[in-house]
Amino acid sequence: MNTKKRIDGDYYIETINATDMVHIASNTATYASNAGLLTHKTATTFAGIRYNTNDNKWELSTSTGSTGETGTWSEIGTAVSGTVAGANTQVQFNNSGAFGASANMTFTDTSQLNLTGNVNISTGLQLKDSAAPGAVTNTTVLHGGIAGSGGTGVYFVDDTTTDELVSKSKAIVFGIIF
Repeated sequence: MNTKKRIDGDYYIETINATDMVHIASNTATYASNAGLLTHKTATTFAGIRYNTNDNKWELSTSTGSTGETGTWSEIGTAVSGTVAGANTQVQFNNSGAFGASANMTFTDTSQLNLTGNVNISTGLQLKDSAAPGAVTNTTVLHGGIAGSGGTGVYFVDDTTTDELVSKSKAIVFGIIF
């Protein structure tokens, strides 16, 4: 059975045991489009959450008046946000607690990570065995494969050549033979 009670004024409710929806509505003529909950921060400032029926969005305020009509309200989806660092395609990273980016590290929608400058690798670089990629103009591409006569399984492709890098021991053997 639905029971409705009108409550006006300031009331302190410690516990609500609800087995159904709790409905909150505003009844003031000037603020009827926004209903929500407020809580005291100090004796004169409040924080709250409301549904703004004018904008059809949930909003938060960390500083509003006792009626919720004053202060700053922010859409919940944007209430806490940061400013994007860098330009389009630059990879975001944590820069001492703030968003950082660099033109030296970009990612394109063609699944290509571009690095400019020195790349420091503290553990091994693993190249998965794969078929030789196509040549890329003015670029040398490294890829992994089954070890051939060079003994490394590390291959390169550039504008004109596809070949395997040669290990030191194989180079010594080839030097003796040729």
